[in-house]
Amino acid sequence: MVQKSRIRVGAVSFLNTKPLIYPLLNCELQLEEIVLSLHLPSRLATLLSQNELDVGLIPIVEYFRANEREDSYRILPDISIASRGSVLSIQLFSRVPIHDIQKIALDTSSRSSVTLLKILLAEKYQLSPTFISCEPSVNPNSIASDAVLLIGDAALKNLGTTEYSYDLGKEWHDLTGLPFVYACWVARGDVNLGNVPKLLTDAKDLGVKQIPEIAKIESEKLGLPEQLCKRYLQEHIHFDLDETAISGLECFYEFAVKNKLVKPSWNLHYV
Repeated sequence: MVQKSRIRVGAVSFLNTKPLIYPLLNCELQLEEIVLSLHLPSRLATLLSQNELDVGLIPIVEYFRANEREDSYRILPDISIASRGSVLSIQLFSRVPIHDIQKIALDTSSRSSVTLLKILLAEKYQLSPTFISCEPSVNPNSIASDAVLLIGDAALKNLGTTEYSYDLGKEWHDLTGLPFVYACWVARGDVNLGNVPKLLTDAKDLGVKQIPEIAKIESEKLGLPEQLCKRYLQEHIHFDLDETAISGLECFYEFAVKNKLVKPSWNLHYV
């Protein structure tokens, strides 16, 4: 086992991650064991695979794909970013009804959301539109496509801006009856994590209690209503990884394999 002087931990700077990292950013917990950095979800997965991070809050689809490369990743228990119905922050914004969509622009900063969208289109709507890439800052009404997938803070800022919109958390729950797990803390297999799993669990427990404070601060930064931010974090996002969430995670994997979005080589490994 390789032990570094400090564990390199990478997270996302979206609103929905703040309850997991807010006490770490504010140094409310002892941080001698880690050094924390912030990146886009897709970038986190790359840094973890390149051994530039030891632990990352990565899109769950990247955990599946790491097994394809035979990377010995492990999921830290009891922590996730998940929804049990409407998620608000992952939206397909559309100018036409979903069955009329022929081209979709994808915000590629989240690979799990792109995979989820493709599964929903195939399994629920029997659709196979054309896909193009776009920046997360795109205006859903001005891009040259019928619809655009936006995630995170960009999705929250554009709620209600198009005639049609489809909440992917709700769409998944309608299809399966299960939660959807978007991201987990994942560690490289060759790293001695020491007290880091407990530190991250303590940060989650403390951060969830601080959601009203987080909502107030982040709403001002993002230009979003404080009550929207609070409701989003308290009612739409869930931070545990319980048995039901794991069932949703496993169902996502099965659909991803069925639709040839990941290879059938996945096993669930915990720290």
